[in-house]
Amino acid sequence: MVLPRIFSYVKEERARLIRTARAIEPATLVIRNVNIVATTTGEILENMSIVVSGRRIASIVKGDPEKYIGLRTKVIDGHGQYAMPGFIDAHIHIESSLLTPTGFSMLALKHGTTTVVADPHEIANVLGVDGVKLFIEESQNLPMKILIDIPSCVPATDPAFGLETINKVIGPEDIAKLGELEGVYGLGEVMDFVSVTNASDYVLEKLRIAHNLGLVINGHAPLLTGEMLDAYIDASIWSDHESTNPQEALEKLRKGMYLFIRQGSAWRDLEALVEVIKNPKIDCRLCGFVSDDLNVIDLYEKGHMDRIINEAIELGVDPVKAIQLATIGPAIRLHIDDHIGVIGPARFADIVLSPSLQRLEPRTVISMGEIIYRDGELLYDFERPRIPEWAKRTVNIPREIRSEELLIRIDGADKAKVNAIKVTPGSALTKLSVEELPVKNGYISCDPERDIIHLAVVERHKGTCNIGKAFIKGLGFKAGAIAQTIAHDTHNLVVAGKSPEDMSVAISRVREIQGGIVIVDSGEIVAEVELPVAGLMSDEDPYTVYRKFKNLTRKVSSYGVEFEAFFMTLALVALPVIPEVRLTDRGLVDVNSARIIDVIVK
Repeated sequence: MVLPRIFSYVKEERARLIRTARAIEPATLVIRNVNIVATTTGEILENMSIVVSGRRIASIVKGDPEKYIGLRTKVIDGHGQYAMPGFIDAHIHIESSLLTPTGFSMLALKHGTTTVVADPHEIANVLGVDGVKLFIEESQNLPMKILIDIPSCVPATDPAFGLETINKVIGPEDIAKLGELEGVYGLGEVMDFVSVTNASDYVLEKLRIAHNLGLVINGHAPLLTGEMLDAYIDASIWSDHESTNPQEALEKLRKGMYLFIRQGSAWRDLEALVEVIKNPKIDCRLCGFVSDDLNVIDLYEKGHMDRIINEAIELGVDPVKAIQLATIGPAIRLHIDDHIGVIGPARFADIVLSPSLQRLEPRTVISMGEIIYRDGELLYDFERPRIPEWAKRTVNIPREIRSEELLIRIDGADKAKVNAIKVTPGSALTKLSVEELPVKNGYISCDPERDIIHLAVVERHKGTCNIGKAFIKGLGFKAGAIAQTIAHDTHNLVVAGKSPEDMSVAISRVREIQGGIVIVDSGEIVAEVELPVAGLMSDEDPYTVYRKFKNLTRKVSSYGVEFEAFFMTLALVALPVIPEVRLTDRGLVDVNSARIIDVIVK
């Protein structure tokens, strides 16, 4: 691993810090009259001043900092506000915000986040190694520290299983090359737990390379327990963000895994796991908060890590402990607690000021000594990213998809039993449900009255026009159709609806705009969001993307759907690594056995 240059030891920088700490050289920034949240001890240090020299903190002092102030020193009077380290998200897929790193940073910094570990495996599945490099290049010139995880599972499953038509592969040799790039910090979540627990040589070779490069390896082990969990950890995977109940979380903690408690837009595990944090008998030093997937609406309206901290406080977690779980905890896991996660000498001047600890309201946010937001006002000049054209032409469906191609044919019957995908909006898990459906004109019909509608996945990378077809139960969608090119992780086109004709129209429109989300009802396009960057993101400013996405969610909600959980549930329905059953362009997948199964029950 080549540590980002920002972490390098620069003698001249250290000399300036030493001189500033001794008041020989004036500070570049002084924040006076604040109460510091000491994340290392859990204390509140009252009436303190923070003395900054360039990117780092030179000193923290009690009372008046006048001797550190020169003619060019910027001074912020905190007026008794609470100062805490910039927040850290140790696992996020920025693509899920629908924003590129620039737009994401603009919003997340406003909410106090100064460091994230981004796993760009969404864009990697579409654009491969070039997509990862594109992400790295855009991230390097931003005031937020974006540390990149090399996607470990591109594709999400072993190609030998034949579960889906894949577009890109990031193999061991790619990990070796990417691991030498500046900005790369870890290996992204190892989702293919089936291959791991079967000691697949292909997966173990990726882990060997990552380990020898010194990369921080991120895990993904939903519902693994007992000997299977032991086997997963034995591969040298030491963290997980998929725990959904206290028993699962505690077993992972007791076996030495870092427990990342996920609280995103759709997958919200904090309430289920909060008792682990609050239990006085449990030492949660290996715990931290992550968001995983966060849409632009939640990011804009509710916040980022500050939102998770506030929700934890509302559930009875001590405010300082909640802050520790978004600062020093993740920093220790990332092995960079000597740079971030603490307000103290030599650490980066990543500082958040909030009037209250009972409910955080980041007003002033400083990243590496630079004031990004002051009293809520943006002071940093973000430039619009330059996205190459090859990253914007990724929907390769060479012809129109007719409505009858989205249906399942059966001869000589007026009813049919089918294996349907039963979902619960807000949960990543699915269940296999056997349902009886009517047959009309030789095609199996859906049953919207029982919340069973058509589902299809259309291959959109190689122009094969492969279509996987099934039924989905419990989605709650009432309009004619919704189609989107966000379909983790291969990101083929997923479409659901009660009307095959509307489904066909929605596919055509997504094809025309080269990626995005389209809602159709009675033949009319009622809402859409264009996502031209890999079919996943928009390079427009985040406020414009927010407004467009907000309008789309209002349209969906008008059909009786609670959008945020619905959207991510649909986006994950094609991901054949999360139990129990999924749909890809190849067909219905039994995840636990990693095989294609028939839709029609015979």
